[in-house]
Amino acid sequence: MSTVPAGNATIRTARQQRSDVTRTTVLDAAIRVLVERGYAGASTVAIQTEAGVSRGRMLHHFPNRDALLMAAVGHLARTRIEELPAQVRWPDDPVERISMATDIGWSTFHQPYFVASMELWIAARTNPRLQAALLPTEREIGQTVRRAVAGFLGPELTWRPRYPELYPILLTSMRGTASTYLIDRRDPTTDPMLDLWKSMIATYLLD
Repeated sequence: MSTVPAGNATIRTARQQRSDVTRTTVLDAAIRVLVERGYAGASTVAIQTEAGVSRGRMLHHFPNRDALLMAAVGHLARTRIEELPAQVRWPDDPVERISMATDIGWSTFHQPYFVASMELWIAARTNPRLQAALLPTEREIGQTVRRAVAGFLGPELTWRPRYPELYPILLTSMRGTASTYLIDRRDPTTDPMLDLWKSMIATYLLD
C-alpha cells in the first residue's frame, strides 16, 4: 500500500488553504462591489481590483461574472444567515423568543445579502441568462432562509400547526417592507411593522 509523503501532503494542505482564502476574499469583494455599484458596475475588473488578486486567480475559481455573483450571494447567505440562530442565546419564554426572533429576523433584511439579492433580481428581469442562473441559487438561498427562520423561533413554536401558513406571509411582508429602505434611509428598529409582526406571530403560534 502506497503512502503520500508527509511533505507533499503538507504542501497540498497549504495550497488548499491559500485557495480557500482567495475564494473567500473574492466572494466578499464581489458583494461589496455589487452593493456599492449595483449589477451594472460589478464588473470582473472592479471585483478583481477590490479583492486585490490577479485575474488568473479569480478566473480559476469563477469563470464568469454571473457565476461569481451567484456564488457571492450564496456564500453570504450561508455565513451570515444560516449560522445566526446558533449564535444567539434564545429566551425560554415563547413571547420573549418571538420578540427577539422578529427583531433579529428583520435585521437580516438590512444586511448586504439583501441588497445584493435585490440588485440581481432587478437585473434578471431583462436578462434571461442571468435569470436562468439566478433561479437555482435563489431556491437554495430560500431553503437557507427557511432553516434560519425555523432556528430563530425554535422547534417549540415551529411545530405549531399554523406555522407553515405563517412563514410565507411573514417572509413576503418583511421583504416587501425592507425594499422600501433601499431608497428611504431610516432607522429600521423603529419600523411600526415590528409590533404588528410580533403580534401576528403570537396569534398564529400561541393562540
